[in-house]
Amino acid sequence: MKIIKTYPKYLTKHVECFYSVYASKIENINSAHRRVPDGTLDLEFNLDSSIMTCKNGVDYIKKPVVALAGLYLSTNFIKYDGEVNLVGVVFKSGSAHLFVNDNLSDYKECTEDATLIFGNEIYTLCEQLKYGKSESQKHILIELFLMNLLKKRNFKNDTLKIHDVVQQIHKMEGNVEIASLYKDYFISERTFRRKFVEFVGMSPKQYSSIIRIKSFCKKHELSRIPFVDIIYGLGYTDQSHFNKEFQKIVGINPSVFFKQLNSIGKEFVHLV
Repeated sequence: MKIIKTYPKYLTKHVECFYSVYASKIENINSAHRRVPDGTLDLEFNLDSSIMTCKNGVDYIKKPVVALAGLYLSTNFIKYDGEVNLVGVVFKSGSAHLFVNDNLSDYKECTEDATLIFGNEIYTLCEQLKYGKSESQKHILIELFLMNLLKKRNFKNDTLKIHDVVQQIHKMEGNVEIASLYKDYFISERTFRRKFVEFVGMSPKQYSSIIRIKSFCKKHELSRIPFVDIIYGLGYTDQSHFNKEFQKIVGINPSVFFKQLNSIGKEFVHLV
C-alpha cells in the first residue's frame, strides 16, 4: 500500500496537496489504521472498493463514493474493503470554506456526500478519474475543477488575515499563545475567534493543539528518539501534560500508538 502525493500548480494558496492511495487486495489485509487529526478538510474520490470509517474502531460506516471528510478533533479509523484506489485533495486550513461556500463550523467531524455541496457534476469528475490516466493527470483534472469552482466564490476581506494566523500556528508547530494571534491584526478577541471558527472549522485553541500533536507524531515517527527530547521543544511543561493532550486527540497513549502504527498509517502521518 502506498501514497503518491503531488502539489498544486495554480492553487498553491488554497490546496495543500493531492494524493492517491493504492493497494491490492492482498496488501490490504489488516489495513485498518488511525488517521491523526491535522485540522484539514479533504475531498475524496473512491475509484474502487468500499472505504469504511468510524470513531471508535468498531462501528464502521461506508464512506460516500465522493466524500468531503475531515476537520476531526480526534482520531478516526479507516479501513478498506478489497482493492484500494483513492484519490484526494487536501484543502489548506483557512481555504476550504471558499470551496464549500459555507461556514466551516457546520462541517466539523464531517464525512459528507460531496454531491450535497458540489452538485452532481462532481460525479462526472469522478468518472473521468477512473479511466486511463496517470496520478499526476488525475490531480490536474481535480485542480482544474476546483479552479472553475473558485471563480464562482466571493473572497471575504478577513480570509487573508486568517491565512496568516494559520501560517503562524504552523511555523510555531502549534506552540503559540492565542492572545498573540489576534492582537497582531488589531481585532477583538471575540471577532478573531468567530472568524477563525468560520474559516477553519474549529477554535484556534483546538487547531493549535492538533497541530502540536501532529508535529510531535511526524518528528517521532521520523527519528524514534525519546518523547522527552521532542515534547519540551513543543512547549509542553511535562510528560503528564503531553500525555493528556495526546490521549485526548489520538485516543490512546503515544507508546501504544507508535507500536500499532502500520505502513499506511505512517504515510498518513506525513501526508500533511
